[in-house]
Amino acid sequence: MNELGIMYSHTCNIECRHCGINSGPKNRDRMSLELAERIIDEAALITPAIRTIVFTGGEALVHPEDIETLVERAADLDFETRIVTNGFWGKHPEKGRRLLSRLRFAGLTSLNFSADKYHLEFQPASTLRSAITIARDMGYPITVSFTHNGPEDICDVFAELYGMDREELVRYDPDSTTMLEEFHAQSASKILVSGGRLVGMGRAAEYPEEHYLTSLNTFSYGACQEVGQRPVIYPDGTLQACCCAGGKLSTFAAGNVHREPLAEICARLPKRTHFRFINTFGPRRLYEVMAEARGLDVTAPHPSLCDLCVKATTGSAPATVDAILEDWAAAQLLSGKVKSGEAAGNPPGALRG
Repeated sequence: MNELGIMYSHTCNIECRHCGINSGPKNRDRMSLELAERIIDEAALITPAIRTIVFTGGEALVHPEDIETLVERAADLDFETRIVTNGFWGKHPEKGRRLLSRLRFAGLTSLNFSADKYHLEFQPASTLRSAITIARDMGYPITVSFTHNGPEDICDVFAELYGMDREELVRYDPDSTTMLEEFHAQSASKILVSGGRLVGMGRAAEYPEEHYLTSLNTFSYGACQEVGQRPVIYPDGTLQACCCAGGKLSTFAAGNVHREPLAEICARLPKRTHFRFINTFGPRRLYEVMAEARGLDVTAPHPSLCDLCVKATTGSAPATVDAILEDWAAAQLLSGKVKSGEAAGNPPGALRG
């Protein structure tokens, strides 16, 4: 596991149309400060060690004092720390500087901004530019998560929408396992832009005309290392194997920290056939296998690779998904199409004893 996300609350200062978890000013779902502190303490006991604690939401910084407390606790336990924010605090530069100064002193390592055309319906581009300027002046490495529903280069679109210098932007390579860490270890001279398309959940599902739909064969068969490697704990205490399921699907849930220790939940992640399958064969193969078993439409277009992953198991019980994938793997093994380690959902070429 590379990092652990803590979704402290679903409250946000804005209410974007594409939000898959329905965050907004009226959504008051929130974990207690005591629970978040316990999660961080328990995360420090997990082996192999988690490197980074990510504070997300909602808008994490609508609770600045609590997040400052949690950042300091995580830093004291030698975690790298990152906050996901829309940069609303950039509207008032002096207050923004004081906020980031306190967080820097507490031990905050880097910032991840959320930006796209949907955010612009609530916040002008100047607010984000101001926030980025403040963060860069303080030496924070900066990543921007940018939602775009189209084939255009995300750095080009981001630069145009937000009035940014295109030469300062570097596109994140999702196939790289080290790019984010290497980027954060360098100076803040560049901005890393991570692109994504919509997932048909939450409010995003209410605007189908916004989705850039493409056929199944446009998606690669590449493995996805997000699942199980970057789990997120939601305000109700549920740990989900990745953020793309929006905290809503039982097939991605591994447990709840209100009922059992974090270490026990995390220990189950690499044992689930579902998650190992995605790590090895990827969302497209997952969808194809589940489609054959469940009668899903393989001709239906999808807005994103993550949407494929979600739609493949929506409405299924976790045990059912595991059983379907295990049957497929056994059939592939008998046919000689994959090695035993691959059929088990382990890295290609790996063999189990």
